[in-house]
Amino acid sequence: MKKNRIIFDLDCTLLTCNYRLVETAVFEPFFKEETEYLMTVIAHLLDEYEAINSTYEDEKLSNFLTERSGLIFTPEIIKAWKNTMMHEADTMEEGVIETLEELKSKDKSLVVLTNWYGRSQISRLKNAGIYDYFDEIYTGEYQLKPHSEAYMRSIGDYDIRECLIVGDNIYKDYDAPMTHGIDAVLYDKKDVHSNEYVKIKKMNELVKHIK
Repeated sequence: MKKNRIIFDLDCTLLTCNYRLVETAVFEPFFKEETEYLMTVIAHLLDEYEAINSTYEDEKLSNFLTERSGLIFTPEIIKAWKNTMMHEADTMEEGVIETLEELKSKDKSLVVLTNWYGRSQISRLKNAGIYDYFDEIYTGEYQLKPHSEAYMRSIGDYDIRECLIVGDNIYKDYDAPMTHGIDAVLYDKKDVHSNEYVKIKKMNELVKHIK
């Protein structure tokens, strides 16, 4: 069936992966010499949180990270984390603007499905100059990938067969949505995954997968 709604991941798909630098800058004033250790585990901890929780909530995230990391994650740290992300001058992956322009010219509905907090992610899209391309922004306060509700919510009123998810995470953006019957394209910029996946190395290759 013709694809009429394209559902994009945000980090490392539309915007480049520089958030680790931001996180390091956020954590250093609070954790000092423990920051290096924290940066080796934080991505895993967030994946673990997202696997067992359906939404991001400050208190719940604070308690979870404190318990799992052995460090004290106060609400103040969570707030600083979100606020710093809001003001980040993000850069886009190569070919994003051209791809969004072409998809819009074909009358496609474009949406973002991202796991982080909405205020931060919307600000980042605006900072990058691409916010206005999207009809909806679905964020982690409401539903988290890889839970089925996140994917179903992002579909909106469209037939599931009309929808296509695009992202860089092999589980959250490819395997999980495919399990729920949603077609997906893996953004594999470094070409590290098997060719058994439907994938692209450059964003402007996406159009050929969409009728």
